[in-house]
Amino acid sequence: FVSHSWHDDASAKWKALQKWRHNFRATTGREPQVWFDKYCIDQNNIEADLRRLPICLSGCNSLLILCGPTYLSRLWCVLEIFTYIMMGGSIGDIEVALVLKEASIVEDQEAIVSGFQDFNASRCDCFNPLDKERILLVIEAAFGDLGTFNAVVAKVLD
Repeated sequence: FVSHSWHDDASAKWKALQKWRHNFRATTGREPQVWFDKYCIDQNNIEADLRRLPICLSGCNSLLILCGPTYLSRLWCVLEIFTYIMMGGSIGDIEVALVLKEASIVEDQEAIVSGFQDFNASRCDCFNPLDKERILLVIEAAFGDLGTFNAVVAKVLD
């Protein structure tokens, strides 16, 4: 499963994905099989297809995060991490591929590291404010409070 922010630089994401793919292929001797939201979710009927997200994530062996500077600020991205963990995925099976623009590698890397260290789901944005409220309530109910979930997300980069 490939998780990414639509707000991060597309060419930098492609470069990060190709680097990950190259390493995967060198390690396993085969091409990876991946789940891309753009192709697996009907973009004209997103809400209906999102109901299948837990099923899709439970069938994955790992979660690849294409993590650019905006990734941890997008609540739908964070929801994918939450769903992966809740469906039995392990933090140890989450891979992070940094999405860094050529012109701002150091700044982007610092922003990503800081984003994990200071992660707080309540500061994430959603296009629809009602989605944010609902998602945060679900995360709180599952983890007992947001602080516990925030600590789990912070460990992903370790």
